Amino acid sequence: MRKTRIISLLLALVFCLGSLASCDGLGGNGDGGDRGDDGSWEGVNFDGQVVNLSISKNKYDECMFPAADIYTKGPDTAGSNEVAKEVLARNKAAEEALGITVNYQLTDKKYNEILEDIQNIVLTSAKNSPDIYNNDIYGLVRAMTNGYLWNVKNPGDDIKNYFDFTKDGWYEEYIKGCTYDQEKLYIFAGDYFIDLIRMAWVVYVNNDLLKDNLSSTAYKTVDDFYMDVEFGLWDLDTAAQIASGVFADYNQDGEAQPEDTTVGLVINSVTSWIVSASSQITLFYQDKEDGYKPKMMQDTAEYQKVADEYMDMKEARGVYEAPSVTGSNSVLEGTKCFLNGNVVFAYSRLGELESENVRNFNVSKGLVPIPKWDVSAQEDYHTPVHDQAELGCILNTAQAFSAASALMQYLNEESEKVVYAYYEKGLKFKYNDDKNTRTMMDMVREATDSPFSWQVGWACLDLYTGTPALKKMYLHNSDTVSSTFQAERDVYANCLNEVIEKFAKLD
Repeated sequence: MRKTRIISLLLALVFCLGSLASCDGLGGNGDGGDRGDDGSWEGVNFDGQVVNLSISKNKYDECMFPAADIYTKGPDTAGSNEVAKEVLARNKAAEEALGITVNYQLTDKKYNEILEDIQNIVLTSAKNSPDIYNNDIYGLVRAMTNGYLWNVKNPGDDIKNYFDFTKDGWYEEYIKGCTYDQEKLYIFAGDYFIDLIRMAWVVYVNNDLLKDNLSSTAYKTVDDFYMDVEFGLWDLDTAAQIASGVFADYNQDGEAQPEDTTVGLVINSVTSWIVSASSQITLFYQDKEDGYKPKMMQDTAEYQKVADEYMDMKEARGVYEAPSVTGSNSVLEGTKCFLNGNVVFAYSRLGELESENVRNFNVSKGLVPIPKWDVSAQEDYHTPVHDQAELGCILNTAQAFSAASALMQYLNEESEKVVYAYYEKGLKFKYNDDKNTRTMMDMVREATDSPFSWQVGWACLDLYTGTPALKKMYLHNSDTVSSTFQAERDVYANCLNEVIEKFAKLD
């Protein structure tokens, strides 16, 4: 009872803070003026107002590429780094154009520390509270459902709001997927956050190993394989057939191991998310007929079919007696398996191309989109973004909402050069020399989507039961993702309803 009363008091305080956030005076010093009819910022001037911008400098253990702060704040000096030059130029132009000073606050918080950090800032009304908080979606969703974030769509009647998520630079559909109510947008995502590109899931290809084993596949050349992928003929069946054909069981134990002579495929963390996201079959969806309210799938037959397709890959679909696919517990572990040089295909993330280890990998390497689960059932590739992508929000305790919204709007509209330098000059040309890969990268980017149905579902269960969502099912386990989902579906539904009921009380 004592614990319950304390939690109730904290929630009451949160809701009070949420109400105060829209009162006069908390939006900052003046509204800054209006933009021109042509969209110019010439009429906007905040007269030196300071915007506190919290930037994550955390280097995740689960990946090899650098922290995201170099793409948001920029380094101290750009040197010869073309991306850094564009970042620093963009940020300086924002300060000059808007008449603001940006105070960067670097935080080193892992995804599971973000909620507590935001909670401490908001509940103590910290004087140095960030206006904009940039960090991991995992923590931001929980901060949102606890009432710590400012509704950037309807911030208050007397507060000038410069956000326009329909403008270029923003990922409007991605942002809509971060909420339970389209009138309440708390988390924003756009070109300013390079993480949305870096965290795109791909499959790395050892071109040399594939070439050496072509006689065990249906292809005459490596180019033929990439051509099939480009034509949309890359699915789980194809992946399983190639993997089983090239597999060489060094230990003769009947299962693919990282040390085997040739491993067909390494998949990281086969969970409900990777199954639903890559197959375009979601566990949760937003019901357009009911105000976009998130709901659970009732008919899960299609989902179970896809889940079983993934799990059946350990049996190589009957194509080969020995399983040729292995699972890993993390992206980092799977990528390291690939870099051992004996793995043909490995699930990883696009941003790993930045890492020194991948750049120095001494073989011809490429990448392709995550395979379709069935060519006949899915027309286009579907590229999900890992849930550790760093996005942005405005805290309830922000003192400069108007200036912060102008800053973020400006940065996203002016990020085209940064994205071009990162994607074209960096990932596509500096970090690889393969024409097939450059074609594949464009396909991956065009197919990038927003698997927030999974994130919402996980947030529900974690918030109210203290247990993780669907247990992670690896390919060497005998359990199946689908049967676990069936067993826990009612728990999910109850949690989701509780979250929606609570969320309705915000603002």
